[in-house]
Amino acid sequence: MKKKKKLLLAAVFFCLAGIFFWWAFLAPAGTVFVLYDREREETVLSVPVKAGDRLSLEIEHSFEHIPWYEYYTITEDFQFNLDAIAVAGYGAGIPAEMDVPTRIEDGLVWMEEINSVFPRFSWITSDQYMKVFTLNDQEIFDFRSLPDASKIRGEIIQKRGYLSHVR
Repeated sequence: MKKKKKLLLAAVFFCLAGIFFWWAFLAPAGTVFVLYDREREETVLSVPVKAGDRLSLEIEHSFEHIPWYEYYTITEDFQFNLDAIAVAGYGAGIPAEMDVPTRIEDGLVWMEEINSVFPRFSWITSDQYMKVFTLNDQEIFDFRSLPDASKIRGEIIQKRGYLSHVR
């Protein structure tokens, strides 16, 4: 009888240890959008996201000095779908003959239904021309806070384990 009790206690202990290990290191622990500085090897932004969230990037065209906006939706498989571009002009370096619905509104040329998917972003930033990044219409990052010519990667990471930094 004493042996059965010890075996039962050992089995319960190993089950609880297995559940704890799974929770701590393997369980899905959320999805985050991360901006990572590739030169300094550090994360400069980490914010929770989910499929369907909307991201937008505001930049200034480096030659024309006009506003340029890009609008993305996070896909079900956690990539970035470029939905639309809005730019205050056309010409040098600005797409003009894209086969997508195009309209002019409030001084901006809107190119919509682009549906171009990106698994990640890779930028060399400008402390003058790259402006802000928003998530669901809330500013989450100002690129002007980075040193000029920072090499930045933006990606969505599905985190594993509530006590782990494993991605």
